[in-house]
Amino acid sequence: MNQGLPASIWFILAAFSWLPGANLAVSSIITLFLVACGFGVMWGVLGGSMPRSGGEYVYNSRILHPTIGLAVSFVNAGFIYLAWIWVLAPWAGQIGLPMMAGVLGIAPEAVEPFSSGWGLYVVTTIVNVTAFLAVLAGMRVYLKIQKVFTTWSLIAVVVAGVIFSITSHAEFVSIWNNYAAQFGALDFHAAVRAAAADMGGIPETWNWTSTLGMMLPVSWIAIYGYIIAFIGGEVKSPRITIFRAQVLNPIICIVLLLWVGLAFQRMVGWEGIHAIAWMSEESPEWYAFPFGATYIDMAAMIVGLNKVVGFIMAGSFIVATWLWVAASYIAWSRGAFAWGMDGLGPRWFTDISPRFGQPVKLLVAMLIASQIAVTHYIMYPETLGALGVTLVELVSVFGVTAVSCLIFPYVKKVRHIWDVSPYKGWRIGPVPVATIAGGLSLILVGMLTYAFYVSEGLAFMRDAWTLIYVVIWSLGVGWYFIWKRIRAKEGIDVTLAFKEIAPE
Repeated sequence: MNQGLPASIWFILAAFSWLPGANLAVSSIITLFLVACGFGVMWGVLGGSMPRSGGEYVYNSRILHPTIGLAVSFVNAGFIYLAWIWVLAPWAGQIGLPMMAGVLGIAPEAVEPFSSGWGLYVVTTIVNVTAFLAVLAGMRVYLKIQKVFTTWSLIAVVVAGVIFSITSHAEFVSIWNNYAAQFGALDFHAAVRAAAADMGGIPETWNWTSTLGMMLPVSWIAIYGYIIAFIGGEVKSPRITIFRAQVLNPIICIVLLLWVGLAFQRMVGWEGIHAIAWMSEESPEWYAFPFGATYIDMAAMIVGLNKVVGFIMAGSFIVATWLWVAASYIAWSRGAFAWGMDGLGPRWFTDISPRFGQPVKLLVAMLIASQIAVTHYIMYPETLGALGVTLVELVSVFGVTAVSCLIFPYVKKVRHIWDVSPYKGWRIGPVPVATIAGGLSLILVGMLTYAFYVSEGLAFMRDAWTLIYVVIWSLGVGWYFIWKRIRAKEGIDVTLAFKEIAPE
């Protein structure tokens, strides 16, 4: 979500409703250190040492074992990126359209038919199909769109940061109360008391349980630069570009988060940030404003619902979700293409269209599967399902890949790769930087997994997502052995492919 900062910040600030007592600064700083020094260096070292498209599959299948590499990639490229489309494509209509209507002064009833039910299905389909077409048109076309939308997102975040930074608490309360009088809503302090009562109280100070839990949504904004690993063979100077991008990404994103988040908390107050998050998530009957209570709505309210500012802010949320849908098509197609190159899938997995220069059949397969998935979401919407997807990804992808990075310098079968790695000489004392990065990454995975299982606000989804995790992993292992057997009947030993990295 690092390329979609506005949506990530919305999710993080909304988390105060189900993680009361979280300390955003502490969560962000811990996450920043462990991501920049752990995940960032880990993906940089592995991506620069094995600059091939396919994501973590390339690294894990060579360093650990093909079964593990395929299973992890099956979970990631085959399921997680489908799940991201399942949950994020509908957000454009479910959350983005009401947000846009509110800040532009459009009656909520005007967009209500498109924020739920089959109207939402139409909006979601438009998001999904346009993302598919953008990727189908080729990486040059997609990257041009990405540049525009990412710039839009960054501008929106900066605008929010400036607005919150120059608005005092007293000024915010006065603006809120003026709108409350206009719309017959509760004044600010009454609204905070009402939200606190609905929440069962707001903690007087922060606590470690919620602070660790907050690291889950904070990780959204920091860890997803790793998607560049899926196109490692398609970027210029990958050994420099990948490493630099992986380390700078969490630093820039979390600095922006801290600016916007802490300025917002200073402006609305400790109780206010919890209460506004509750209003945003629960939309209680007593909340009578004709716009939502997200940080984007609050920024627009402060500037008098200026339509230009409102459009920039709300539009940034919509384009942020679109970017991640498009990225999901890239990740899936590159991951499955890498399986095909190693003989672990149908031969059409490696078909590249001469016209588009893309694995069109794989992209179409994801389009069909994702349309089925979003149909399920429309029938059974689950906004917080995003955190369940994150957990599966953390354990399966980041956890296993961290082990690969940890032992990379010491594994005999990939010694020939390590010996020519530009990072072989990077050490702190006698310990390779790769090993240190893998260890720090495992610490972060452990902390985030622990947070998921101890945070009361996430209890309702634990069992379901744990079961999903086990089932998908089992299917991934099964996929490997099925295709290994199929290729063996053809006289092909697929294990030989894993002694080297695939050709560029």
